[in-house]
Amino acid sequence: MTMITAKTVAGGRLIVYRIKNRDVVGLKAIRHGKDHINHYFVPLEPLSDDPLTVLYMDYAAEVRDCHDTFNLELIPLAADAPVDVGAILSNETGTYLKAREPTKGIMSFVYVNLNDGEMRRRQERQIGAVYRWSLARIGTDPQTGCPLPQDSGLSNP
Repeated sequence: MTMITAKTVAGGRLIVYRIKNRDVVGLKAIRHGKDHINHYFVPLEPLSDDPLTVLYMDYAAEVRDCHDTFNLELIPLAADAPVDVGAILSNETGTYLKAREPTKGIMSFVYVNLNDGEMRRRQERQIGAVYRWSLARIGTDPQTGCPLPQDSGLSNP
């Protein structure tokens, strides 16, 4: 699979990004600035014991698009279930993955739209559904460069 730059991948796509000499599958996220776009990576594999946290990515960072290799499978929970970091929620504006984001030295919550990767604040209103998720491989050759076996075993608690 060919390496491409972060700026050429649309938000909301699953990508592989190299972190500390390890290929990690995650979600490409974006935030629109006044006259630019900031690029972020939401790791879907644990990098530490810390809760799911978005990472800033330089626009020229090398990534591999693996959106056609993996799929996020959503497992419904009760609509009134707590929305912990790492959970997915749906409301009238979209479906979002809840993560942490370091902002000006403070850790805050951010919600990444699964459709377009747009990062937003305060989405825990009028929740229609809450989900756990698992990352599933969807039948491509392991030689494509994506690092996980057929059953990835990756999911949020």
